[in-house]
Amino acid sequence: MKSSKSAKESQFGPLQKKTFSSALDRFFEQQCPQLGGHLTRQVIVNNVQALVEEFYPPNTHLRMGQVMWPAVDENETAAYGKSIEKTKLKPVFVDMISSEDIEAMLKGEKAKLIRQRAAVRLFEQAKDQGGVFTGVDVATMMRLSPATISNYIRDWEKQNQCSVPRRGTIHDMGRSVTHKKQICYKIIVEGKSIEQTARETNHSPEAITRYVKDYKRILACQSQGLTPKDTAFVAKVSENLIYEYVSLIEQNQLDIKEQNGIYGGIDLDDLPF
Repeated sequence: MKSSKSAKESQFGPLQKKTFSSALDRFFEQQCPQLGGHLTRQVIVNNVQALVEEFYPPNTHLRMGQVMWPAVDENETAAYGKSIEKTKLKPVFVDMISSEDIEAMLKGEKAKLIRQRAAVRLFEQAKDQGGVFTGVDVATMMRLSPATISNYIRDWEKQNQCSVPRRGTIHDMGRSVTHKKQICYKIIVEGKSIEQTARETNHSPEAITRYVKDYKRILACQSQGLTPKDTAFVAKVSENLIYEYVSLIEQNQLDIKEQNGIYGGIDLDDLPF
């Protein structure tokens, strides 16, 4: 029987099969026959190839000092006991060394300040691309200890009155209350809007609203003379969180009556417990 393929198809057609997707399809066919036929395998192959392209992008356009690093997706939901294997990742490109770093070194700036700015830059560049770094991520990239990175960021936030976007603050993880303090101060004391505070602190409006509601609930309970244990029960939060917010209330240097007055008086019956 005469083949319906043209001479060119017979000669050059096999080149179309010399691809990663073809090799992967063949691997699944031979090693994982339970996956099913070609159409089923093709769906898996396409998704695997998309992951490979995301995590191993072409490096022809990388600048000097730039690297790819897998961050956690900004929209991922944190949960107790959730491992990194079950967490959605987001590869991002960040500047380990920038032209500004080189200029600063030539000007004789202190190495500590240059490293501090670089650490902040890494966190911010990840956030701009939809990812969030942990302190360990940045510490590993910069070959510094996580404690050093933590000190850099804490000092930077204090000096610049801003919030550096990192996973602990964006996903509300860890015991640090720095971001809660900044957010509550801007809303409660400075009277800024939720939208403005969200922009200034790199948090979502939903997170801002949650912090303020917790603050108001705990403040109302405190004004009624409830103990931290009773407040935790009424507000449906942990007792440790109660102590964190009580500390924030005291640090704001406003008495309870004055803070209540900002909202026209807080009544326990009006709060969404």
